[in-house]
Amino acid sequence: MKAIKNIKIDQIRFTVPINESSLKDTDEPNVIKAIDRYFKFKLLFDKPLKKPTGKNGYTNSILWGASEQGGLISVMYNPTRADMGVLIDFTATGKYLYESLCQLNGIDVNWRKIITVIYQRFKGHATRIDIAIDLINKGYSVTSIYEKLKSGEYVFINPIKQRINFNRIQYIGRSDEINTIYVGSRYSDVYLRIYNKKIEQMDNKGIYHTLAINCHDWVRIEGEFKNKECHKIGAMVSTLAEDNIEPYLASYVNKHWKLVFNND
Repeated sequence: MKAIKNIKIDQIRFTVPINESSLKDTDEPNVIKAIDRYFKFKLLFDKPLKKPTGKNGYTNSILWGASEQGGLISVMYNPTRADMGVLIDFTATGKYLYESLCQLNGIDVNWRKIITVIYQRFKGHATRIDIAIDLINKGYSVTSIYEKLKSGEYVFINPIKQRINFNRIQYIGRSDEINTIYVGSRYSDVYLRIYNKKIEQMDNKGIYHTLAINCHDWVRIEGEFKNKECHKIGAMVSTLAEDNIEPYLASYVNKHWKLVFNND
């Protein structure tokens, strides 16, 4: 199997405004119909599962793909808080399922165009984007990366060209085998995870299980961007004229966590 480098959006979340100034408890915002039409949810999925629950202050959920392979796309709103807008949440599995069903139905999925429509037509924005960089059969090891960070051979540089202190770096695994490296806090707007995707997929029998079995090594670098940092990425993508957004996505990861040799 040849060496592969792949860059993509792993999961994504949007918020779009509600036009109504107020809603009854039983009302759904009109924009939900427009969202359904644009994403073709009713064409691709069976009837959604509706729940009087939500998260992050949202109280009502419309769940698409809930019964198909565990995939999940959530559309949430709170009728008493129209100012919160409507949340559209594609989990990583839900996004993969959506893309697969679109392909089966001959529907093109272009995330640059989707993000542009959210920003320009719906006047919304992205509230979370996870950018994944997969290094397959490149000879990288999470354990080796961690050991070189610990020894000081490698350092991470942040956007203001300062070193990220080693005490900001955590890991999961044994001393002789590190499976995951974390940089920063999960509760911050930017958060990095470097992990052994091959082991993760094989242990969990994930959607890329076959690829994991057939590759020699697979390291995933995953930057999680929320709130203002995420807004910036979405706004930038929405102004691009070309569909190849991967270099721009990778540049944001590199901007926040540039891994370099320590020359001291």
